[in-house]
Amino acid sequence: MSGGTRLENANPLIFQRSGERLLTATDEDEDVADPIDDREIFDIFSKSINDPEHPLSLEELNVVEQMRVNVNDQESMVSVQFTPTIPHCSMATLI
Repeated sequence: MSGGTRLENANPLIFQRSGERLLTATDEDEDVADPIDDREIFDIFSKSINDPEHPLSLEELNVVEQMRVNVNDQESMVSVQFTPTIPHCSMATLI
């Protein structure tokens, strides 16, 4: 962070990224109804969103885990539970 702001978690633990989700022919076929699953949502959150304080993904910081993503495609409901890197994380609401 700039401007002399102190990082809340200057030395976070870094976890290994999971592999890429294997896509099938029906996943890429626009004419086939493809239900959304927990892995698809996990990939969106964990790989494309970085922690506000670090240039690391939410997956690398273990903030989001696939087992904490629940999808009910029929009811268009998604629930994602996350774990901040530190208990008193002021950035939790931003994530």
